[in-house]
Amino acid sequence: MSEEEHVKQFLNSSTFNQLSANQQKHAQAILTRFNSFMNDEQHLADTAWTPQAVQQVMVGQFIADPDLTNSFGIAVAPVLKAYQRFLKVDNLSALEQAIDDQRATMNECRKSHQTLQELNGEKTKATKVKTKKTPAHKAKTSQRNSSAKKPTTQQSVPQSTSHPLPAAELSALVDEVKQAVLQAPEFQDQALNSADQQYLVTQFLTLINQEFHQRPNEWQFNDLQMVLGMMMPLDPHITKTEIENIVPTAQALFEYLKRTGNIEMEQYKVGLKAIANMQNSQNVLASMNRKERQTQLMMSYIRSQGVDIDDVKKTDQWMDEHRTEVADFMKTILKPWSAYERQQLKHQQRGQQLQQGARDQQLRHKKRVPQGIKFSKKLRRRLRRHK
Repeated sequence: MSEEEHVKQFLNSSTFNQLSANQQKHAQAILTRFNSFMNDEQHLADTAWTPQAVQQVMVGQFIADPDLTNSFGIAVAPVLKAYQRFLKVDNLSALEQAIDDQRATMNECRKSHQTLQELNGEKTKATKVKTKKTPAHKAKTSQRNSSAKKPTTQQSVPQSTSHPLPAAELSALVDEVKQAVLQAPEFQDQALNSADQQYLVTQFLTLINQEFHQRPNEWQFNDLQMVLGMMMPLDPHITKTEIENIVPTAQALFEYLKRTGNIEMEQYKVGLKAIANMQNSQNVLASMNRKERQTQLMMSYIRSQGVDIDDVKKTDQWMDEHRTEVADFMKTILKPWSAYERQQLKHQQRGQQLQQGARDQQLRHKKRVPQGIKFSKKLRRRLRRHK
């Protein structure tokens, strides 16, 4: 029986009915995706999984997709264990233990949108199933751990030093890239003209250095996504066409920097991965005004936390409980444009003051409606008497 048939039967089984609502919601997607990666990477059918193979797939490309939500990640382990229980495999206990042992590491990979190998910056194997260790084995493990703590001289992607490029070096890099936009083959045949491409690459290099203190070869996946996917679309001066072309321009920049030796291959891969699934969201943002983009990015952040934003009541409740987190996120993506935000606020306040002043002036100079002359008979008689 094929794996597709196994999954269909599982979805109609009593084992499936014992899962939570969230686990049932993601079960089919999890199993289809996991079986596919297990076949491609480990060449194992769903009834032949081994603990080591399961752990390697759990922290590989299976979980590194940026589109995977928190609710998806939470459901992975219980769904996999339930599926193997349904299949009644012989090594069920070992598989369940392996899944539980790797669960925390898998969640770290999902949050960073990286495989374990990329997360560690070196080729590592998924942790093996925990076994009962003898004293001799513990000694060997301790020895390996102590040797692993020794500093290494080479890393594929260096960690951020928290020291931004000095102004002179940043200016030199920007000038080099702006000149490359005019001549380098990577920037030719683009939808944007040279001036717009120069504007985008300048903004990117400035923001990644200014906001995250990262030099070329130190750019981190999450920070690249923050700058390219969130901060730059909120630039008050960016155009719709420029937003739509952030991704192709960034790709051209990464290719140029790799070819010229400014970044290494691993950094290049991280850059491409950061923009791999970004184009659709950029197209959506380009169709909105700036205020709508802020709202869209905020809702995307809430959705990434596992909240069903289609459920207004639950979304409002979550926002009430996480006001500080949402505020911090919005402050982060708006920070580069804080001067513009302050200027807009002052302009708005000045406009309100002028409107209020105009209303007050109208009230002060408002003429009273003259009283009409009363022509009652009694009043006319009184007037005649006083004449």
